This record gives sequence, structure tokens and C-alpha cells, in this order.
Amino acid sequence: MRFRPAQLSTLFKKFKDGDPEALESILASEKERLFDFLMRMTGQISGSMEACHDAANKVYSLADREDTLQDFLVLLYKTARGIAIEIWNADTSRLENAAYEAEELGLKDKTKQVYLALEHVVRSLPAKQREVLLLHERLGFSPDEIAEITGYGHSDVEEFFAQALGVTEAALSGDADKVPEMMTKILTFPMLDESNDGTQNLSLVFRDLKKSSRATPGGWFRLFLGLGFLSALAYAAWHHQLIFEFAQAILKQ
Repeated sequence: MRFRPAQLSTLFKKFKDGDPEALESILASEKERLFDFLMRMTGQISGSMEACHDAANKVYSLADREDTLQDFLVLLYKTARGIAIEIWNADTSRLENAAYEAEELGLKDKTKQVYLALEHVVRSLPAKQREVLLLHERLGFSPDEIAEITGYGHSDVEEFFAQALGVTEAALSGDADKVPEMMTKILTFPMLDESNDGTQNLSLVFRDLKKSSRATPGGWFRLFLGLGFLSALAYAAWHHQLIFEFAQAILKQ
């Protein structure tokens, strides 16, 4: 991954020529990289998955305003970051990547240990340094694009990157040439099979409820009926409280 499949630029041109399926293919291709980035910044699986979905939905209608694929990717990552900002800058020093346990990788022990050492260094970086390093050396964004995505000043981006690079170089015995190559080779966090995801956020549950209401005959009626029933219970409780307080007032006289 250095940095993306070449056909993505061709797909974006097709999208600009009026092919909406081309944009869907771009989003499907970028989803894994976006999830990996969000995981490395938040340490939360369900939150990262939801941010991927929500960001894709938000930028879908805005994509036609962008002139190039790179401009669109900046918009995608900036949007996803905004969605996940409440869980941003998390302490991910203990985060483990299950991909390294896959037997079929066939990694030599020495190579695996080097990758794991770099993983640990990246996870332990301060959030701003980690973010800039990932965006530049793993995802290929320029300093100007990183400033656009993050909202950091250009000089801050350069400073954070220099600090992160210094730490990772030291971890690789001072060999600066190894850092860019190694950063693209550390394994991507595996995405969950959504059909087996045992946890759901309330927003997803409510979204599914709305979908069910639209798709099922009488769904909206049942939804409003349920809401009406809850309102009636609340009114009854409030009315009962008024009667109780009125009775108390009479007895005190």
C-alpha cells in the first residue's frame, strides 16, 4: 500500500463523467484504510466502523464538488475525523492488532518482531504526532492536505511530523530510510464482519427502526402507536401526582 490502487483515479474520472457506481467502488476500496486510521487514533472498533459508514454517507452527495480524487479523499478523512472527534486522541498504547496472529501470514519471527516493535512505537506516540505520521507516511497526504484534514497549522504539521519521525527512526536503530517503507507494511486492523457484530449503538438501532417503519406496511402506524402509548403513561403518572398532591392539601386543612 504505497498508497492506493492506481485504478482509483480512473474510477473518479468515471464518476465525474456521470457514473455513480464508480464512487461506490472508491469508497469500498478506501474503507479498509479509513477504518485502520480511525482504529489507530481512537482504539474503538464500533466507533470506527460507525464513523466509516457515516462519513461515506455524508460525502457521497458532496463528491461532485471535488475536482480530483485526492481532493475527495481529503474531504472523506476530514469528515470521518469530525464524526469521531469525541473519541479522538485516545490512549492506544495497549491496542493490539489481531492481524499479527493470523497463521497464514507466514511472517518470519524476526520480521514480525520488527513490525510489532514499530506498532508499539506508533501506538505510544502522542496523538497529534501519531495522527500526522499516519496521514503522511501511511496514507500519502501532503502537509497542506494534513493541515486541511486536521485543522492544525502548517508549521505545526511539520513539527509534529519531525517529532514522530525522530521517535520512529530511533526505534529502527536510527535508519530513517526504513520508516516510510515500514509504515506502509505494518498490518491493517481487520474490520469486523458486521453480521457478527454483537454490539450496536443506539443511533444504529434507531436507524434500523426507521428503516423497518418505512419498509413494513403499517410500520409508521405501529411506531406512532408505541410513542402514543408511552406518552399516555407519562400523562397518567403526571395526572396521578396532581390528584395525590390535591388530596394532601385537603387533608392538611
